[in-house]
Amino acid sequence: MRILIVHNLYQQPGGEDAVVKNEFRLLKDFGEDVYLYERSNLEFSEASCFKKMKLLLDGGWSRDSYRDIRAVLKEIRPDVVHFHNIFYILTPAVYQACRDENIPVVVSLHNFRLLCSNALLFRDNKVCEECIERGLNRGIYHRCFKRSRLLTAAVVRMMKQYWQKGTWINLVDHYIMASEFGRQKHIAAGIPKEKISIKPHVVYPDSPKSHQDRGYVLCVGRLSEEKGIRTLLEAWKEIDDCTLKIAGEGPLEAELKLYVRNNNIVNVEFLGFISGDQYHECMQGAKFLIVPSVCYENFPRMVVEAYSYGLPVVASSLGSFPEIVEEKKTGLLFKSANDHDLAEKIQWALTHEVELDSMRKNVREQYKEKYSGRKNYEILMDVYRRVIQ
Repeated sequence: MRILIVHNLYQQPGGEDAVVKNEFRLLKDFGEDVYLYERSNLEFSEASCFKKMKLLLDGGWSRDSYRDIRAVLKEIRPDVVHFHNIFYILTPAVYQACRDENIPVVVSLHNFRLLCSNALLFRDNKVCEECIERGLNRGIYHRCFKRSRLLTAAVVRMMKQYWQKGTWINLVDHYIMASEFGRQKHIAAGIPKEKISIKPHVVYPDSPKSHQDRGYVLCVGRLSEEKGIRTLLEAWKEIDDCTLKIAGEGPLEAELKLYVRNNNIVNVEFLGFISGDQYHECMQGAKFLIVPSVCYENFPRMVVEAYSYGLPVVASSLGSFPEIVEEKKTGLLFKSANDHDLAEKIQWALTHEVELDSMRKNVREQYKEKYSGRKNYEILMDVYRRVIQ
């Protein structure tokens, strides 16, 4: 099968970019005729004010991207096009290009961008569903996109326009989401349920990875409000016999480091951005992974990565986590933003080594059963065949 994968890279590389590259490599290694077309939001940041304003006034519909992707389609002639992120360079114009070339469209939704102007359903350090319950204009009132009422208004105008035109339904043949939680949110918003399949993320290559407990706990993620690092550090004040390693960068980095110093929390290490061998070593030596998010997560890729190393996961009980973390089987769940409950769960995991070791075995079994490359490939190909037919 000839497959074209299309993705609009983010200015700051993240999990979604890694998912795209993993799926491309997976399909290629399984013998499919697969191509990758990428653009980058750096193009938008480097564009002139005139070009930015033109894109906003055009309602986020790029004639240039329509022309460019249609030329690619004519050259490659794929059987199916699989889109990931399309904002802000590609725009929904690329869906129309596929329709005009009579090529089916599959879209992976990694966030809540169709439902919320900041794509997170998160505002003022807590979950927010006002745009779902009361309409997208609530985002303008709260200045949800880059803290600007003007920019939020432009984004909301674009979103409402595409909903009214039926773009998300009529120009997309099928959606892929990583969790049932995300699927239900989009069904409630109006996407037909038969148009949405669930496919968890994949770590590829997916050969079993060795694990050697070196006595520390790991947290990986962007240092921003929605990731709940404040809650984690507050909880860690009650933990004095284990080191916490935090990998990642973000806008709260300086503030969080100052908090650690001011509260004399000596058993916390900030590792900054890590990748490659250092990331492998951190995962390989951790006792377990903590994901303290205070926002809805639609299945963070780091969870399946932890499972590939046999690491149990301690996560907040929001969003998709109750689906992917089974209590005392593959990890533990704590009440979101509740540092006392998180501290209790951490203490339990640190003092119940037999149970923790049992969870490690369960994690490895679940990884083989649900998250293998073979399983991921089969789900993708089933979706592609259905939309082609």
